[in-house]
Amino acid sequence: MEKNKLISENEPKPKDISDEFLNMDSLEFLSFLRTLRDEPALSITIDWKDVSTARRLKAFLEDFRALGKQKRSATIRATDEQYQQELNVFASGVKREKI
Repeated sequence: MEKNKLISENEPKPKDISDEFLNMDSLEFLSFLRTLRDEPALSITIDWKDVSTARRLKAFLEDFRALGKQKRSATIRATDEQYQQELNVFASGVKREKI
């Protein structure tokens, strides 16, 4: 148990890029991500907006260029009804914060 505690303490705190994700179009956001290549960890937490935005968040997690190089996490705050609209997104690693 003590070993697990040490591992989590040594992990870098993810840089929150939620505002950029929501306020940039897809191409701007991809360019922005390129500037963050050296960041060890990134996170995005947003409220449910629509299916398209949820799929963009899934793509952020599944970006093959970052696999193994950068830890990424994504969370959507969603009701049960919103969650049901795009189960595939949540099954692929996007976390859900129930509201």
